[in-house]
Amino acid sequence: MKTKFIALLFALGFVMISINGNAQKQDLKTLKQQSQVVKLNADLVAKKIDLEKERQNNIKIADEVKYFDKKADKTTNKFSPSDPKTTAKDARNAAKLLRQTESANKDLRRSNLKLEKIERDILKLEEKLNKLQYAVEIKEN
Repeated sequence: MKTKFIALLFALGFVMISINGNAQKQDLKTLKQQSQVVKLNADLVAKKIDLEKERQNNIKIADEVKYFDKKADKTTNKFSPSDPKTTAKDARNAAKLLRQTESANKDLRRSNLKLEKIERDILKLEEKLNKLQYAVEIKEN
């Protein structure tokens, strides 16, 4: 009888240890997922901040491009062949203005590409978060 009781206690102890081990594995998996979710959320917030900064920059560049485009249109339409000296000077000034306009347009194109890249990165992060299908509750003390 004693041996059966000891065997029963031994089996019961083994079952308890295995249940505890499985619970710890699940807790570890949960903690890893939570850690990954927190990192992805931090990256997502940082990307959204970068997106807003780039949008503000894009608006400034777009205004600059509009200004240079209007100025370039006005300047290039005012050539008259009456005086060669002033025509040459006007042509140099117009060429300089056109280079500035081209540079501003390149900056706007770069800014637009950067906005698109950040938006793609945000979508990728959101997809990763949705794949995890795990929400982390942040409790304040």
